[in-house]
Amino acid sequence: MNINSHTPIRKVLSWFVLMGLLVLFCFGVGGLSVVRAERENPPVNSELNSAYFTSMTIILEDGRQIEGIAIHGPSQPPASFERPIVSLPGPGSALGVVMLDVPAFTLSFGTSATSGSMIAAYYDRNGYSNMYTGPTNGGVMPMDSSSWPNWMDGNGDTYGQCPLTASRNGLDGRTTRGSIDDYWVAYGSTAPDPYITNSWPQHTWGDAIGDYMKTSQSAFTNNDGSTKFYTYTNNSLPLTCSSMVSSEITDDGTVGRKLFYEARGYTVTDCYNQKTDNNAGGFTFAMYKAEIDAGRPVMLLLLGRVVVGVGYDDSTNTVYIHDTADYLTHSFTWGGSYSGMELRAVSIVNLAAPTPGAFNKTSPANGATGQPTSLTLAWGAGSGATSYEYCYDTTNDNACSAWVSTGTTTSANLTGLGPSTNYFWQV
Repeated sequence: MNINSHTPIRKVLSWFVLMGLLVLFCFGVGGLSVVRAERENPPVNSELNSAYFTSMTIILEDGRQIEGIAIHGPSQPPASFERPIVSLPGPGSALGVVMLDVPAFTLSFGTSATSGSMIAAYYDRNGYSNMYTGPTNGGVMPMDSSSWPNWMDGNGDTYGQCPLTASRNGLDGRTTRGSIDDYWVAYGSTAPDPYITNSWPQHTWGDAIGDYMKTSQSAFTNNDGSTKFYTYTNNSLPLTCSSMVSSEITDDGTVGRKLFYEARGYTVTDCYNQKTDNNAGGFTFAMYKAEIDAGRPVMLLLLGRVVVGVGYDDSTNTVYIHDTADYLTHSFTWGGSYSGMELRAVSIVNLAAPTPGAFNKTSPANGATGQPTSLTLAWGAGSGATSYEYCYDTTNDNACSAWVSTGTTTSANLTGLGPSTNYFWQV
């Protein structure tokens, strides 16, 4: 029997904010007309929300209104509100329950950036291995942030650390200033960032998602711990990242997530913010379930906090989340509130399927003759590959129909091959 190898074919009116006067800014660039107003404590129904978010309205030249919310909730949810803890045997283990195995990180740099890094870490562990390339855990992002020690800022407040959230000199082998060195003073601080007051150059962005989300950056009027997200004000449709960019909105956290993924070498497909159906928006529980079913965690924007949706219970409209305060899974009912903070919108950034790295067949060699009728096909691993398939036939036409999956195994055993027969195989 002979073995031949042919070419593989598969391969504000609401920062609406009264400070005694309305502050108006009008930008003529790119056809954008803007009205903004702000105050420290905007009028809200909940005393919690007054401390943990500010809102604004942008009026575009064509009359469309965009609502922006700067979310700057505390490192720990308020103790006076319940945070139900979910105890499940494992992902998808109960009838009607779907769970993704998403890493859980404690807060550093803000709930938005921490939530963004949890989602990026999930992708790092599921086919997008370039999200994190540091020295910890063999270059694979851990399931929690306990690998790195807590740190204390100048205010005496203690935070967790995660290099995928925010970089810092001395963290994860870093020897130069990073996100925390350049942008952090203390939670809620409105002071100019340290790189400004000390007149040193900003670090080069690349490995921390919080940088791209503009979290805590005073140059984008974000208080320490704060990130902005924009949605349509009186429109239930999604506000896409391309629409925001074309309207000169450069400080949106969702746009920042897209920029981070692209900087790591990946292609973004869907990218938008959308109000949820309990907030006069079009994003429903069915749409949330579809994202989870497709293996995509969902960033949920609460009125004062950002959390990560990691699963659901279809029978009770329950949403399972990681809330950046601990490594546990918590829950709330879709359309309701969590820790007294109402669900308002979602931030969606989806990725195109990764392209596996190149790999080669290792045995049998191309053109090998005198092979036994039972043998093993073997090939090298392709970086980023999630599974393999092989196929063989007796026609050298670069086509094959009977593909067989081997999962993540890089070999396949063949038996019953015909003697004195030429075979051609692909993987």
